[in-house]
Amino acid sequence: MKFKKLDVESFYRVLAPRPTIIVTTVSKKGEVNAAPFSFTMPVSVNPPLIAVASVPRHHTYQNLEETNEFVVNIPTADILNELWVTGEKFPQGVSEIEKAELTEMDSLEVTPPWIKECVAHMECKVEFTRECGDHQLIVGRVLKVGVREDAIKEGLLDVESVNPILHLGGKDFVVGDHRRKVD
Repeated sequence: MKFKKLDVESFYRVLAPRPTIIVTTVSKKGEVNAAPFSFTMPVSVNPPLIAVASVPRHHTYQNLEETNEFVVNIPTADILNELWVTGEKFPQGVSEIEKAELTEMDSLEVTPPWIKECVAHMECKVEFTRECGDHQLIVGRVLKVGVREDAIKEGLLDVESVNPILHLGGKDFVVGDHRRKVD
């Protein structure tokens, strides 16, 4: 068996596919931001903590520094192209949710909105941030979780019916057992 050497800087490409989420934040001015992330993971059950890694220059991170609140939205294959739109570089103050033609829903305990078209939402307060190379690690305490009733089966995400989006890299994703490219 032969192994191919990969540049160390590309290490994360073999940690794939990775769950893909959309993080919503709000600036101090009340401007809503949404952005896709695949550098994310749960880090604790008690207390309930989730981590997201962000580049410091992104609006998402800037908003988190200002307000310490965010929502993790779990998208499905039905909105893969819309998810990609939320990752485009719009000027500060332009709503990626509107540009992607998605729908905001009020959160229960934090200011950033839920995205209605997503199947689950986690409202979070920033517990701490830490510099990690070219990214900032944001660890948030999960305050509330909302899940569409038809998205849960035996207490777990019903992946067969929900079709969560998994990121391979660039415009390449996995949905179920099929590889898809964003249009």
